Amino acid sequence: MNSLLFLTTILSAVCLSWAASDEYKMKVIASVAACAKEHGANIADVIEIVKAEKLPTNKAQKCVAGCFFHKMGYVTDSKVDWAKVKALNPKKYESKDLIAKADKVVDACSKVVTQKNTDVCELGIPPMKCLLEESKKVQLPKPDIKFKL
Repeated sequence: MNSLLFLTTILSAVCLSWAASDEYKMKVIASVAACAKEHGANIADVIEIVKAEKLPTNKAQKCVAGCFFHKMGYVTDSKVDWAKVKALNPKKYESKDLIAKADKVVDACSKVVTQKNTDVCELGIPPMKCLLEESKKVQLPKPDIKFKL
């Protein structure tokens, strides 16, 4: 119970300040909190990875990444459902230009990351890597997330 209270307190102190919808922000917060708890990950480490735009480095962090894809509803039949990822782009960005860039990123990754993976701890790494790389190519800024711990 104390760890749940701790996670809830930390996540409620997270200030997500991008143009994303409140519904999307709450889903992200709930997903990260649940996944960190389920996989025994240090929430501060998870937040640091997001802020630094890096890939997870240890098993718990990798498990959180895969779990996050599941909790966000991005997984169907043990693989990333890129149509579902793309469908949420308008909830992440307001401008048509940024949504178009985000769609381009998803389209590129949908051609590269196609394999099934039943291991949640390995599922999230290939799509995360692709999304980071393709976002840099088209200069898509990540949604501006400001964390306050």
